[in-house]
Amino acid sequence: MYLRKSLPITVLFTILCRVCNATAEIADANSDQYQLMQRSSILFGLTVISRPDMVSHNCYAQLQELQKAMLRQQPWAMKMYDASGTKAPGFIMGNGLWLGSRDTCNAVRQPVNLKTSKHIPHKMNPKIITDTAPFPTDFRVVYLWHNSTWQMDPIFPYYEPRINVGLCLPSACTLPEIGQMMAIYVEDDLFVSNDIYNMRLRVESVKDLTLRTGFFARPSSAIFFSAWFVTIVLTFVALARRMKRSSEAVEVAASDAKSQQEAHAKLAGNGYVDCFDVQNNWALLFPKDADADAATGGNAAFPAVNGLRFYGAMGVILFHLLCITYLGSGNKSQHYKFTGNLGNFDIFVDLFFTMSGFLQTYHFFRNTKTIETIRRSNLVQNSKMVFLYLVHRLIRLGPLYLLVICLADAGSLLVDDLSVFHFSHRLYEKCEMYWWRNAFFIQNLFNHEDMCMFWSWSSACDMQFYIFSIILLFVYVKNPKTAKILTAIIAAANLAYTAYTGITMNYEYSFETTSALFTEMYINPLSRVLAYIIGGIAGWYFVQNEQKQLYAGFFQHQSLQEFLGYLAIVCFFTCNFAKISTGHSVLFYVSYLIVQRFVFASSVCCLIFANAAGSVKWFFSVLENPVFKKFNQITYAMFLLNPLPVVLVMGMSNESLYSSIFTMLVEYIGYCAVLYFFCTIFTLFFEVPYKNISKMMMQRTKAKTS
Repeated sequence: MYLRKSLPITVLFTILCRVCNATAEIADANSDQYQLMQRSSILFGLTVISRPDMVSHNCYAQLQELQKAMLRQQPWAMKMYDASGTKAPGFIMGNGLWLGSRDTCNAVRQPVNLKTSKHIPHKMNPKIITDTAPFPTDFRVVYLWHNSTWQMDPIFPYYEPRINVGLCLPSACTLPEIGQMMAIYVEDDLFVSNDIYNMRLRVESVKDLTLRTGFFARPSSAIFFSAWFVTIVLTFVALARRMKRSSEAVEVAASDAKSQQEAHAKLAGNGYVDCFDVQNNWALLFPKDADADAATGGNAAFPAVNGLRFYGAMGVILFHLLCITYLGSGNKSQHYKFTGNLGNFDIFVDLFFTMSGFLQTYHFFRNTKTIETIRRSNLVQNSKMVFLYLVHRLIRLGPLYLLVICLADAGSLLVDDLSVFHFSHRLYEKCEMYWWRNAFFIQNLFNHEDMCMFWSWSSACDMQFYIFSIILLFVYVKNPKTAKILTAIIAAANLAYTAYTGITMNYEYSFETTSALFTEMYINPLSRVLAYIIGGIAGWYFVQNEQKQLYAGFFQHQSLQEFLGYLAIVCFFTCNFAKISTGHSVLFYVSYLIVQRFVFASSVCCLIFANAAGSVKWFFSVLENPVFKKFNQITYAMFLLNPLPVVLVMGMSNESLYSSIFTMLVEYIGYCAVLYFFCTIFTLFFEVPYKNISKMMMQRTKAKTS
């Protein structure tokens, strides 16, 4: 009887409770806090616009639970709210990084292991450390296009302005569901900044920051790890052979003279496996002073070349550092100004092509035996010699080049999957489609947006110039007049191409114009060949003067040497750092560019001449420092590897970077130190051994022909 009487009361009480809860929820939806949060917080806005027919049941239920928990300020929900990105300051000046906090989102999934004392008073709520969400969570990043006119958008290499929004969301919500909710959210204009800045947002993609399956089965990954495995095995085999020879050397010492001679020939270690001997390769990589000239290519006549190469490499590293970190910079306007005002990188790169042309010609004409062989040989024999030159160059440079391509491909995929930043230039996609262009050293003949290892354009130019120069030098030996005519034609083609392209594409002397015309004016070999020609002519002249004393008076006139040396220094640094006012005509800028390239390449050659003549000693004493000789051995690896550690460190950062001169200087020094270490390792294992193999093959070829 009692149960029958109490049942209607219980039912009535339950109904009243549900009505009260519904009224409270309606009140919450109409509250100022609710309205403020849905307009200011992207995460809260997604919980508002989510519907059961839009997302899965678990995703919808967990989003609604999150919404209620945020309104009630439960610790785990507040951490999710705090971990999700909202509009960051500096949007007008280019900052579109609303990344939130990935670490805070991780604290929602598992308690923070923060060791604090129980005996020291804290004002914080202890649950913000220990409280976790009642469901699994993940940090996702949404990339949005915007069409706002309220953000600066200067052209920068491999950068497209986007808004990156980091969100801490339930794991039950899939990437397509997040993208669909985000699209509705930005279209409904719930986000207040969308109205203020007229952003007109559009969802491009959503990323979950997990490494995709099949990464280690990727061909580039397999080749990279296989190359290291084979190289390490060969290194240990070479080490074992060295130890065996050392033990047998004791027995040789006690034998007679004839036996010693035979044994030494046997123990010389002249097999290809011995080319991977680390101890021997280390001695070649960092030789003693007596052997340094042979190791550095025999540049004893002008040792300042090593210092100039070091100066150029440091400039290239700095430029790549500025270009890559621009993506993650929170103050892009200052970063852009600093990059544009630092120096004339368009002209600066000609330093390497000028020195390459000079050294190539210089060493060729000093080898009188080879010249006599070319003169005696017919067309077929000389063609075979040219082919052998190219083969040996590929043997020396190819293995490290191939390895870095594989590393760049796999590394860019890794960083793109795990980084919160958006890489508009997905290098691994370009390498999948266009790796063959790099294999044939023709990647600079195509659009720079389609390049695999975009910084390797200079390696392609250098290889193309080498092929062109070696053929031209062979022609010169057989017919000097024809070679001179061909050289003049190529120089004229360079001037015509630069003038025509610059005028038709409205060239202007600025960093933005260089970025916009990167394919046509920066990486195109026809645009760069003039520096190589000037260097080659200077190298030819230097050897001719040594052999025939054409202008011996110059090298005996000390005051003239000093004057030309100082003039070369002034021209060199003026071309690097001089600025020019705006407002001139396109024809003026194009003419200025041509003159500047000619003057800069000529100043580099004059510096080499002045160094050989012994003038301006105080300046060249710096460039002749023995440290630069040691650095010179890893220059090739440094040119190939230098962007990769910058991309890795910047890409693995979870927040925007603040760009200032001091912070950039500290980062630059750190990157150079790390890069020097890794380039030494790669050079030791993947460049020096193959130089040894190339040298051994050439020696055996000469032995057969002699």
